[in-house]
Amino acid sequence: MHYFNRSGRKLTGYIDITPNNVLQHVSGLDGMAEDKVLQIIGTPVRNPIVCRDSAPRHERLTAPQYLVYPVQWQDVNREYLTEEPCLIDFGESFETMQPPQDLGTPGPYRSPELILDRAAGINSDLWALGCTLFEIRTGRKLFGAFDDDDDSYLDDMVQVLGQLPEPWWSTTWTQRRRLYKDEPDAKGLAVSAVETEEVHIPGVIRVIHPSVAEGAQSLRDMLAPGLWYPSSHGRNGDRHRPIAPEEIEVFADLLGRLLEYVPAERITAKDLLEHEWFRL
Repeated sequence: MHYFNRSGRKLTGYIDITPNNVLQHVSGLDGMAEDKVLQIIGTPVRNPIVCRDSAPRHERLTAPQYLVYPVQWQDVNREYLTEEPCLIDFGESFETMQPPQDLGTPGPYRSPELILDRAAGINSDLWALGCTLFEIRTGRKLFGAFDDDDDSYLDDMVQVLGQLPEPWWSTTWTQRRRLYKDEPDAKGLAVSAVETEEVHIPGVIRVIHPSVAEGAQSLRDMLAPGLWYPSSHGRNGDRHRPIAPEEIEVFADLLGRLLEYVPAERITAKDLLEHEWFRL
């Protein structure tokens, strides 16, 4: 993407594309009394902040007493939501001829070239867009490593998308040999170098939420659980809707084109708009 600042200078399109930066206009609430607004959007759920070395109510002026969970918009009457999306947060944009060496992109949306080569560009946007589209459509992160570090995200990518191209696989990713063997298996899938053994603890039952695509080895596997919005504090609890097999095939194709490892091989933004998924 390209856009221009107020002085007319051309900037390249890195605009921190993540679901948190895609907003939807709300209408019809202006001028309402507070109690009426809360009837519509729900009573705020507070989460108190406690310092390790203090009583339940801390006395530190630099920290709030509590945080508030976001509004559960899936529980709000859709008449208050418009169909006008907004893209915000242009703080990471940069001049086309002067790309930075790195970007402050959250881990789940970092492209492999950002992680391994510290190379930022328009194609980094396209990778982040693929991760964002998956999350918007499913309510889940495509690459949601438990350990928020680069090796964990690369591990997630390899499990779903297959081996990284050279020289990333053999040279650049220094921790790869600790996680994967050099050669793929007969199906072309990366082979783990870590011997894992299922541990059974007496009296403990292992429970996996049905939204978790455990053992997924492709984008289709990741889409199979459908759309889930797990909630521990919403009015109606978890929300689930299946994704039709026909859409899974088309959407997996779209994501695969956005998540090509080699940046130059990713689908362009212009061609993206012509993809069949947007006509379903």
